[in-house]
Amino acid sequence: MKRNVFILIVIIFSFISVSAQKISDEDPLYARAGFKGGINYSSILGDADDTSGRVRIHLGALVEYPISSKFYIQGELLYSAQGYKVEVAGQEQKISLNYISLPIVTKFYVTEKISLETGPQFSILTTVGNDDVADNDPFFDSFNDFDFSWAVGAGYKLESGLFFQVRYNLGLTNINDTGVIDITNRNSVAQLSVGYLFKTKDNRRIIREQ
Repeated sequence: MKRNVFILIVIIFSFISVSAQKISDEDPLYARAGFKGGINYSSILGDADDTSGRVRIHLGALVEYPISSKFYIQGELLYSAQGYKVEVAGQEQKISLNYISLPIVTKFYVTEKISLETGPQFSILTTVGNDDVADNDPFFDSFNDFDFSWAVGAGYKLESGLFFQVRYNLGLTNINDTGVIDITNRNSVAQLSVGYLFKTKDNRRIIREQ
């Protein structure tokens, strides 16, 4: 899986390099750092029965780096609170899966303000929560520490730096790690974000015509 992920990233960056459009000195581009936060609607897909979604949050920092006038790379470092609800013996349990996530998305600006976005997301599980089971229950050790997903979405950015994003992250790896039963479940997360990108005179990047 790790080898396939590496190959996929190489293909993405190769495509960006070939497709990048050169611009002149009169049209400067800016690398911009900022922050974002918003709402997650998270659930799981797979073998588990009687599950439903949860509304939780995400927040963190990001950098948007220009490749050309149309293509940008946006790297993010997020705290992403996820999870799901499940019916067990007629009782609803709320499962919390909290991740530190690193999305690396390619942004294509179809207009000056509207972008289409896609790319991989790498996540590390930090904590698992379930108020209905004891602290020493094996349940807490039944989840994989690493999660890989793919993101697709769109954004709307104002010249001021204020932006809005909608995104869907589809998990591509099994979140469960148990030797007791053979079960496969994947994360499914829809996100709505608002954020701000700072711009300074010192962080411009000019791509010169060849």
